[in-house]
Amino acid sequence: MHWADVVAEKLLEQKDEHVISSGITPSGPIHLGSMREILTADAIVRAINDKGGKAKLIYIADNADPLRKVYPFLDKEKYGKYVGRPLAEIPGPDGEGSYDEYFLEPFFDALKQVGVHPKVVNNYNQYRQGKYNDCIKILLDNKDNVRNILETVSGRQLPKNWFPWTFKDNDGALCDGKLVDYNWPYVSFENKKGEIVKNNLEEGDGKLPWRLDWPTKWKTLGVTFEAFGKDHATKGGSFDTGRKIVSDVLGSRIPHHIVYEWINLKGKGAMHSSTGLAISANEMLTMAPPEVIRWLIMQPQPNRHIDFDPGLGLLNSVDKYDKIEQEYKMKNLEENSSRAFELSQIGDFSTESKHVSYRHLVTLTQSKGSIEKVMEAFLKIGEIEEFNPEDRARLVTRMECIKGWLGNYAPESVKFEIQEEPPKKNYSPHEIKIIKHLNSKLAAIEWKSQSLHDSFYDLQEEYNIPAKEYFKVMYNILLDKDRGPRLGFFLASMEREFVLDRLKHYL
Repeated sequence: MHWADVVAEKLLEQKDEHVISSGITPSGPIHLGSMREILTADAIVRAINDKGGKAKLIYIADNADPLRKVYPFLDKEKYGKYVGRPLAEIPGPDGEGSYDEYFLEPFFDALKQVGVHPKVVNNYNQYRQGKYNDCIKILLDNKDNVRNILETVSGRQLPKNWFPWTFKDNDGALCDGKLVDYNWPYVSFENKKGEIVKNNLEEGDGKLPWRLDWPTKWKTLGVTFEAFGKDHATKGGSFDTGRKIVSDVLGSRIPHHIVYEWINLKGKGAMHSSTGLAISANEMLTMAPPEVIRWLIMQPQPNRHIDFDPGLGLLNSVDKYDKIEQEYKMKNLEENSSRAFELSQIGDFSTESKHVSYRHLVTLTQSKGSIEKVMEAFLKIGEIEEFNPEDRARLVTRMECIKGWLGNYAPESVKFEIQEEPPKKNYSPHEIKIIKHLNSKLAAIEWKSQSLHDSFYDLQEEYNIPAKEYFKVMYNILLDKDRGPRLGFFLASMEREFVLDRLKHYL
């Protein structure tokens, strides 16, 4: 049974309706690693609803959190003064709107593309609108109990003057301070300058520390399940303290959960927006079909890390997905793989959709360019008999992804350009002999992918010259490279006359 269905069944044993939560602090471009959290949550929502339950997905934008430092992708002069300010109160890098919106809006657009439609909870507004006030008052009125839980569970001693609130200073920055007075809804503190500052808690001046903010959201929003990263799941970490706070102080149920592993960028480590070591969710969607992105996360167990290679590894991943798709159509998949495929779909999946090799599409995207010429080539080669509008739309999407991938992460070995003019070559007598063999052979055989592919090995047997030498010469005269796409298919997509004319040029 797929892991999402296992979780769904456990949740449905408790009750029929569930609130599945996900969220992130929008401190920078939201990357593929963060996408794992919300796609994991979305899979569980789908699984619950498929089993007759009722689940909704909420996405908490933690935009009340402060800008912790000037990240490498920010202007130091511009953003130095904003360190410590809530993200919702900082201008965006483009000079329009707020900082949080700048990074959240493209991410929400990416979510739509991968078929995720959560209810967005603006955490900054939650504080400003007093949605957490009941919980805040309980926590502040029971600060000694809260302090004891945090120290006992985490094993860390809090400062003597600790108070369960992150104050808002005169300059708008969130800060620690020395408590002067607390009388709901007001709290006064002494800042580092020795000034006495008053906060109105009901108006969202400041916020709860993270270890209290998290269980407060569970209680207020009725969260019954949440997926979160392994950094929160360490012994004595924020989940351990949160579950104790929500049950013993706030008097609410502990949500069920699942811990997910990181997505690592091959050869570089875990993705982090703050360091710039990441591929944004939007960038990913410019070079990989959305269903493939979902499949990369649906397939493994959440507690298994994913090594993501945006180069040749991405091409291999799409190939694997396409093979799974074909097996699914033929009903040859075992249960777990079949369910992972189903949970990867953006909309309704049609078993009638035409299969087109992604590697072949990579070849034709470079050699033909337009969708019309690509479809014409597939029809000419005989891989497809006809295209319906849905098939065409799928090809368009995939071609755009291929173009994005070729422009950013594709290895040079995959890239090529058909030379309009014959490359200037000084071929040896041996190479000229190879060209003569090719010219004679290709002029006579059936112009089909397999027969063209086989012809190179026929020449090898006939003349005792390694097939790779024939391949190399062919790539040289067409692409001015020693390597290229799978040659049988590539040649079949071209006009015989063009290929023969190019060979004759060197004779």
